[in-house]
Parts: sequence; structure tokens; C-alpha cells
Amino acid sequence: MEKKHWWSHVILGIILLALGIVILLFPETSYITMSVLFGIIIALSGIMYIYMGFQRDIRGRGWLIVGGAVELALGIYLTFTPALSALTLPLVLGFWLLFKGFSLLGLTFSKGSGEYAGWGLAVFSGAMLILCGMIILLQPLLYGAEAVILWTGISLIIGGCTYLNYGFKLK
Repeated sequence: MEKKHWWSHVILGIILLALGIVILLFPETSYITMSVLFGIIIALSGIMYIYMGFQRDIRGRGWLIVGGAVELALGIYLTFTPALSALTLPLVLGFWLLFKGFSLLGLTFSKGSGEYAGWGLAVFSGAMLILCGMIILLQPLLYGAEAVILWTGISLIIGGCTYLNYGFKLK
């Protein structure tokens, strides 16, 4: 069961929450620094999903492995090509948040509304991640880098709280 892996959701939630707070507290952080840190977080998230996918008692193992591999490749790309990543960061962040939001909604709806107490919060968080991803994708065209940093911080805080809630509900 997923219950024995509750800690991986809590760790990912803490990392995302902390990163979101740091981004909001230090908005002058350069895009290059943000893309490297974000690349590391995405790679770690991918590794956790791949690990969970190889556990025998997890439903949807194949999707976890494929999603983890995509996140790991994206994280490595962002980490080792910071100059190029800085140029594409809004696109990568926006699409990653869309991916995470749709994944969260898919997992939540596959479990059903009565299976755990945080179902409504998970649906709300998935929808908010999708909304934040779309806003980030539009921000560079409309408002510039400052708005991208603001919405990235907000998105990471929402994602972090969601993972923390889910991890503690599993425990």
C-alpha cells in the first residue's frame, strides 16, 4: 500500500514548501539560481516517484515510473544547463505545474471521494496548480520575470502543503 511510503510525500512537501517561501522572501534571486534549485527539486521528485513505482504494492506503478523518469530527465536538464534553462524557465515551470496538477487530479479521482479525508483539498490543490501553471505560462508575455517568480513561489507553497497533507493523511 501507499501508506508505508507516506514519508516520501512529507519530504517532498517540506522541500516544495521551503523552496516556495525562499522564492517569495528573496525575489531578487536570479533566474539562473532558481532554475538550478528547481532542477534539483524536480530531479529528486522524479527519483522518489521512480522508487515508489518499483514497489510491488502501489497502484499505477507504470505511471509513477514514467512520470518519475520525465521529472528526472527534466531536473537533470535544468540543473546542468542553467543559462539555457534561465531562458526557458517560465515554460518549464508552467508545464511542470500543469503536469503536477493533472497528475494530482488523476490520482485523486482514481481513489474516489470516500477513500480519504483530504479528497476535496487534493482536488482544490490540483486545480490551483493547473491555474498557477497557466498563469506562469502567460506571465512573461504580459508582466515579466517578477510575476513569474511570485506565481512560482505561490505554486510551490500550494504543492508543498498538498504533499504534506497527503503524506500525513496516509500515515
